[in-house]
Amino acid sequence: KALADPGLQKAIATANRSFQASRAAAVAAVPEWEALRERAARIKDEALDRLPECLEALERRITIRGGTVHWAETGDEACRLVIDIARRAGARLAVKSKSMVGEEIGLNHALEGAGIESVETDLGEFIIQLAGETPSHIITPAIHKSRGEIAALFHEKIGSPPGADIPIMTRAARKVLREKFLAAGVGISGVNFAVAETGTLVV
Repeated sequence: KALADPGLQKAIATANRSFQASRAAAVAAVPEWEALRERAARIKDEALDRLPECLEALERRITIRGGTVHWAETGDEACRLVIDIARRAGARLAVKSKSMVGEEIGLNHALEGAGIESVETDLGEFIIQLAGETPSHIITPAIHKSRGEIAALFHEKIGSPPGADIPIMTRAARKVLREKFLAAGVGISGVNFAVAETGTLVV
C-alpha cells in the first residue's frame, strides 16, 4: 500500500534529492573525505573487535570524571534504569534528543507508562511523535512526510497557521520545545560515539 502511495513517493523523492545534494556539497568541502571515512570505519571495526575491553575502559574513565555508568542486559532493564533516574530527580517531564537505542527499547512508551511525559526535541522525531508514528529512517525520521502533511499536523497539534511554510513551522516547534526544555526535570540523549580512552561522549 505504501509503495503505491504517490504522495509518499513524492515526499521521499524530494527529500532524497535534497539529501544527496547536501551530502555532495559536504564531501566536496573536505578533500580527504574518503580517507577520513575509511579511517573511521577501521576505528569502528577495531573497537567492535575489542568491545568488552573498550566498554570497561569507558566506564572507568567516565567514573573518574564523576559520571555514573549503569549496565543493562535487556531493553526492559534499561528502561527501568532510566525511569529510576528520572524518579530520583523528581522529573514529571523528560526532554529527549534523537536516540535510536531509545527507539529500539521503547523508552518513550516506558516513560509514559511510568507517568513521565517524554518529548522528542529533534525536529524530525518531534514531527513523528506528534503524528503518533515511528521513525521511517535513521537520519531523517520524517522523510515520508510532505511539507503539506507536516503543516496540517502542526496546525492540528500545536496551533501553527494552516498551510504554514517551513520557517513558520520551525518557529512554532521551537516555541513549544523551548517551553518543554525550561520545564523538564531530566534530559535524555543518545550518543553518536564514545571515546574509551578519555570517557568522552560525542553527541
